[in-house]
Amino acid sequence: MRYYPKDDYDWEEVNDLGLKENDWKLNALKMNPEYCNWGNYEDYMCSSKSGWDSPVELENIKELWKLDELNELINFYFEIYRNNKECKECEGTGYNKETLQISKDWYDFDNKGTRWCDNITQDEVEALWNNGRLSEFKEIPTANEINQKEKTNSIHDAINRFICIKQRAKRLNVYGFCSKCNGRGYNYLEDTAHLALQMWFIHPRKGCSRGVYLKNIEKEEFTKVIKYLKQANKRNNERFNKLQEILKGE
Repeated sequence: MRYYPKDDYDWEEVNDLGLKENDWKLNALKMNPEYCNWGNYEDYMCSSKSGWDSPVELENIKELWKLDELNELINFYFEIYRNNKECKECEGTGYNKETLQISKDWYDFDNKGTRWCDNITQDEVEALWNNGRLSEFKEIPTANEINQKEKTNSIHDAINRFICIKQRAKRLNVYGFCSKCNGRGYNYLEDTAHLALQMWFIHPRKGCSRGVYLKNIEKEEFTKVIKYLKQANKRNNERFNKLQEILKGE
């Protein structure tokens, strides 16, 4: 979890993580930047080598890097996580048995003759239309039009698939979630959630950058982490001080 909760869905995740509204970990998310959709093992920070395109993980605050002209911290966000593993019952989908089968049949990778991504029904077309997924059409198309288009151009993406699976399962009165994981798609391996810190460092002399992830921050360590981030902020501001002085004189 990277953003402070805004709606009921977010608060459900908070409850799922085992947190309360006034939890200090949750309040840490209020300090995050507006955009936090980057980090270790995301985008280009996925190399398994030890170079500057490789993610780094720190076990505790004692391993925090010294801030200097070789390691400048330029961005960060706090994240709350709870270690888990994929649910075997639903194969990580969160679906109940019947809905999972419908999901598998969509592409029918097992070649059982149950493929239906190019054989959807009119009510499924309407579900796509109502969710704004057929914007290339001026009016709602027929199921045959969509199916023919899928056979020649493969127009369905993951969102279309999700909408159609849900609609078909509901029509068949079998739609539901896995009872083993409560629809999460995974099961927790521990009782408590952790607060982590994702950082983005640059190395000006090499023209490189990398993600550094502090895996766990204890409550009594939080103040030290904030002081560390303030130090980084001060270093960043000092680099632009001369520019600010010039702007004031204009």
